[in-house]
Parts: sequence; structure tokens; C-alpha cells
Amino acid sequence: DVFKRIKEISGGEKGRVSLAKLMLSNSNFLILDEPTNHLDIQSKEILEDALNDYLGTVLYVSHDRYFINRTADRIIELSGKKLNEYLGNYDYYLEKKAGNNAPAESVSVVSSTSDSSSSGKQDYQAMKAEAARKRKLENDLKKCEEKIAKLEEEKKVLEDKVNDPSVATNSVKLQEVVGSINEISDKLEILYEEWENLASAD
Repeated sequence: DVFKRIKEISGGEKGRVSLAKLMLSNSNFLILDEPTNHLDIQSKEILEDALNDYLGTVLYVSHDRYFINRTADRIIELSGKKLNEYLGNYDYYLEKKAGNNAPAESVSVVSSTSDSSSSGKQDYQAMKAEAARKRKLENDLKKCEEKIAKLEEEKKVLEDKVNDPSVATNSVKLQEVVGSINEISDKLEILYEEWENLASAD
């Protein structure tokens, strides 16, 4: 399927291609319009995980309440000519709407200048920054583990070569292999230390 032309694939497949391109673009701000349309359940779950791991900001419109609950940490409601902000997922938004007897304009992001609103924004920014820090730490730890696993596998292959009679009896080849093993061991020592620092940083 990867060799198909875009004009030959379905709407859902086109959506998946677009989302894949977005996730690989290294942008720090994404705007998505109904991103789960035409996606099957597995693709939705993959998208949810990708957005939750994304280090930037995502602004999207969606009618998929389950998707919103899984991915949103801030709801912006358009009411009349006002934008109202709720710092939470869709369930939190419904709870606040049900329990809020005040006019919607009183919580408008556009017009509100109260100290409590400013404090709420600061709390949200701090929460967002901490979540981004943890996601970056998890990603760095995962990348470090992948590097370690790759080098350990390379080292094992080289150590097996040492026991190969064609290498063990050839001093030049043996010296090359041992040199490569020592070089990998040095890299692993650095990565082990890096892994310990990352693992204890949380």
C-alpha cells in the first residue's frame, strides 16, 4: 500500500497520511479539524497516543467526546461572541457547565482580568510545562534504552566472533574485533550513566 498514489487511496487512508506527515514535521503547533473522522478504532488510539506524547500545542475541533476526554486538557467554548476557557477535559467541562449558574461571559478568556483567572492561567501553564518536561524525559529515556539495546546486540555479535576459529587464529582480525568491542564498551558506559541520570531525574 505504501507505493499507492494518493489519488488511489480512500478518505481514511488520506487522513492517516496527512496525520503521519504532521507528526513528522517537527511543528510545535498543530491545528486539526475533526482529526478522527474516517479513522478506525485502532487508528484513533494511535492518534490519541501520538497527541498525548506530542511536545507542542494542539488546537482541534472534534465531536468525538471520547477522543476529547482522552487528549484535551483545555476546552475553549464559543458562546455568542465570547470564548470561554475550561482547564480540563470534556467531562470537567460538562461538570463546570452543569454547576455554573453564572453567565458564560463571566468566565470569558477574552474579557476576564480577575486575579483568580490569572492564577488559573499560571497554574495551567505550570501544569503544561511539567507535563512537557515529563514527556521529554520519557522520550529521552526510551531513546537511550534503544541505543543501549542496539550496542549490546552489536557487542554480543562481536564477542561471538572472537570464538570463531577463523578470527581467533588471525591476530589482525582478532585485534580489530577486540578493538571494536572495547569501543562499544566505552560507549555503553557513557549510555549507562546517562540512563541512570534520566531514570533518577523524575
